[in-house]
Amino acid sequence: MAIDKNKTKKLIDDIDELFETVSKPLPKEAKRFIQQKVMDPIFDEVNKLILESRPPVIFLVGRSGHGKSSLLNALANREVSEVGDIKPTTAESISYEINFEDRYASWSIVDTRGIFETTAPNGALGEDAVEILKRDIIKYKPDIILHVVAASEIRNLSNDLKVFKDIKNNLRKETGVSVPTIVALNKVDTLGNPRNWPPEENTQKSNLIREALDYMTRDILHAREIQKIDLNKSIKGYKIFDDEYKAIVPICSLKGDLWNIETLSDSIGSHLPDEAIIDFYQAQKRKDQLKRLSTSIINKFSTISGTIGASPIPISDIFVLTPLQLLMISIIGGLSCREFKKETSYEYLTAAGINIGAAFGLRTVAHQFMKIIPIVGWAGSGAIAASGTYAIGKSAEAYFFLGEIKKPEIEK
Repeated sequence: MAIDKNKTKKLIDDIDELFETVSKPLPKEAKRFIQQKVMDPIFDEVNKLILESRPPVIFLVGRSGHGKSSLLNALANREVSEVGDIKPTTAESISYEINFEDRYASWSIVDTRGIFETTAPNGALGEDAVEILKRDIIKYKPDIILHVVAASEIRNLSNDLKVFKDIKNNLRKETGVSVPTIVALNKVDTLGNPRNWPPEENTQKSNLIREALDYMTRDILHAREIQKIDLNKSIKGYKIFDDEYKAIVPICSLKGDLWNIETLSDSIGSHLPDEAIIDFYQAQKRKDQLKRLSTSIINKFSTISGTIGASPIPISDIFVLTPLQLLMISIIGGLSCREFKKETSYEYLTAAGINIGAAFGLRTVAHQFMKIIPIVGWAGSGAIAASGTYAIGKSAEAYFFLGEIKKPEIEK
């Protein structure tokens, strides 16, 4: 399972109803403050993350034969595009809507006609491939561009880079938008002896990949500042702090022998707009990516709940934040691919030893929260609210993602 946006509205309504119940004893002023400063901003965050989410639009460009179609299949982990081993096969830009029904996600990937083809693919229009690209990149409004380059051809990219710069300049001129671009350095298995694979087991291959990365970033792209994506493994790729390119990631997209696709996926996800992130990550179904998103949610919930320090709410009634914390737990559970509903939060509460009671008495739960998170010695309800919410979130994250039961602890 995963987060189903169709169920989000019901979950929010349930949480809102719980808030109304637990906040009845509060003075009107305190209740209004918590609603406007805490609950409403949290609901806005959930709406932005889930209800307003949409498929990411990923635009593939590059020469014919450099592996755009095979990369598309590798990212989707399924056959969605025809791969031509000899002749070019993509006659015009095609937008693939890839649905991941079991994960409530979908992608929009635009596979484009290769530039500098010796012969045109069957069905190709008479129009120049570059002019088609200029038009289509504006038409499809991509969130990110993947410039696919065959590793064995990096010494012959002069014309490619001029054309690509022209395409991006035209895009900026027409739309005022600069779309982040990542170089997918494909077919690195063909550097040197193809039989020396994978690079982790072949020093010579690893050195060739590293040499290709350095040559591409420094001598071809003239990147002024770069940083290893993986500080322990330079062959995983580089972050590039430049206007034109954001990263270069070496990959092998050959079916049955995929390599470093996860790193490329991470790089794509880090440059997508907020509304496209959840569809991208849920389709990938990789725990590391989803856990990072979970941590971001915990931090946002904690920061917003910390505003309670400015409210007229008594410290003894701070359990009014329980609905917010239950919503946060449900989202964390959904990101870990549990079913997205409030009962998922009950699973964690029970495992953590929090007594929810047969009828789920909200005040009972709230007081149980307070028992497992000591507040003696803390000054200010805002600090208690933020730290308590963070502690519960990290405890729930450990349970859902790692299968560990950890008592929520506030860092002092």
